[in-house]
Amino acid sequence: MKKITRCDCHLHTNNSFDSETPAERLAERARELGIEYIAITDHCDILEWSDANIARSNAQAAELNERYDDLTVLRGIELGEPLQSPDQTAIALGLCEYDFILCSLHNIANEEDFYYLHPDREKAQELIGRYFDELLEMVRWNEFDSLAHFTYPLRYITDRDGVQVDMERYQPVIREILATLAANGKALEINTSGLRSPTGFLLPTVEYIRLFRELGGQFITLGSDAHIPENMAVGMAEGIAAAKEAGFRAATVFINRRPVEIPFE
Repeated sequence: MKKITRCDCHLHTNNSFDSETPAERLAERARELGIEYIAITDHCDILEWSDANIARSNAQAAELNERYDDLTVLRGIELGEPLQSPDQTAIALGLCEYDFILCSLHNIANEEDFYYLHPDREKAQELIGRYFDELLEMVRWNEFDSLAHFTYPLRYITDRDGVQVDMERYQPVIREILATLAANGKALEINTSGLRSPTGFLLPTVEYIRLFRELGGQFITLGSDAHIPENMAVGMAEGIAAAKEAGFRAATVFINRRPVEIPFE
């Protein structure tokens, strides 16, 4: 079997509310695919998280990492909405030692996850504006390693519901987000989960990956956002092609919170 990717750094186990997959099964799937590095990044949506689940996820990743010589299993976390409860965020970050902190925004303050929203075009434009404003505050906060699925709302607003929005109006704040991320030495995730949806696109698309590079971005992480083993590494060929088109020659994994570049093959 031809190796698709050397790493997949966004994976969920049954320690996430929306997965039933044991961590061991993800490790087995990675070895079947010849993947060298995976990060277990179970959900820690900061207003509704379980310290027991996060501690168990972390311990399982560490145990699996000790078990295999041909696979590095990284202790990750998907830290969602961290600024919506700074006290809870501090508790979550102090709970375990992490290799990799992936930061995400699924719902803006005082709103449900975009998954549950079905706005018309005018409302969608407002919500997306608020999404980017909160993202900017998150990247200024800076206590993470990689920013997950940039343009996440479009997965549902545009791809699922077919509502077309004017992205040009957000270009100044988008540039500021990506420039801040780059200046802080953080990574931008190329999330391939959007390719599994009806119209299919990367989160973010290549134009934003290229802009991140032009603004000084050094690191990208690759994540399938798989919740079942069969979705591991799906879309990675397209994600790697977009990274190369944007000028990147390596993906990055984080080990003990330090970036390690993994050249593309």
